Amino acid sequence: MKIAFDVDVIKHLPITQMVRQVSEWGYKYIEQSPHPRINPFYKHPKAGRDTMQEYKRALQNYGVEISSFIVVYRWSGPDEERRRAAVTNWKRMIEIAVDIGRTGD
Repeated sequence: MKIAFDVDVIKHLPITQMVRQVSEWGYKYIEQSPHPRINPFYKHPKAGRDTMQEYKRALQNYGVEISSFIVVYRWSGPDEERRRAAVTNWKRMIEIAVDIGRTGD
């Protein structure tokens, strides 16, 4: 079983500091809730190459892993465009999760 810390309450911190804080509190896993630089609420994920590299380095440096991402999109409703956007955003979040989850880069 993985006991993770949901970083929503410290999302205002820079990513490296956020990961360090989780580590200092004794957690090994992060539950990544919506974050303005990674996966903002209801929007296309923003995590670019630099952000993902920063996150990966911080995770490696502090011995922390991501257990899960919380994603918040509009899956249902009458608007087909919003539903399609949600699927597109989810696909991008899967790519981000795979990339950040890699080690040794």
